[in-house]
Amino acid sequence: MAFWNTDLTTQDGAEGAAQNGGFACFIAAGLTVVGMAMLVAMYNGPVEGLVGGIAGVASETVVFTVAGFRLRAGKGVIWGGVAALLLIIEMVMKLVTMTGIAGIVINFVLLAFMINGVRGALALRRGDLDVEEVAKVFD
Repeated sequence: MAFWNTDLTTQDGAEGAAQNGGFACFIAAGLTVVGMAMLVAMYNGPVEGLVGGIAGVASETVVFTVAGFRLRAGKGVIWGGVAALLLIIEMVMKLVTMTGIAGIVINFVLLAFMINGVRGALALRRGDLDVEEVAKVFD
């Protein structure tokens, strides 16, 4: 089964999607930390510009981390949505500046997992998941 096609009709499927979305948020947070380190290492302008860049990347890292913890808990529809929106904005900026084509591909995969994580958290919130669906496999 493809990663963009998840089964949200069962409790296990929705929890798995939410947890995978949380894992994708943690990967995105790690990538932002790497990006912050590269920003500091390669920056040679005034310090004020560096501080603003670090603050922006640090806030993005916090959003991804909180969204990861919330989605791993099976909640986090809002935090996951904000994290997905940040990733979409980052992808658009990479497309506009034509930098990091490999980063766009990685972000697309992470975005697919995050969106499925939000969908899984929404399914868990609704609570209309059929537990009997899992038992039918063993009949």
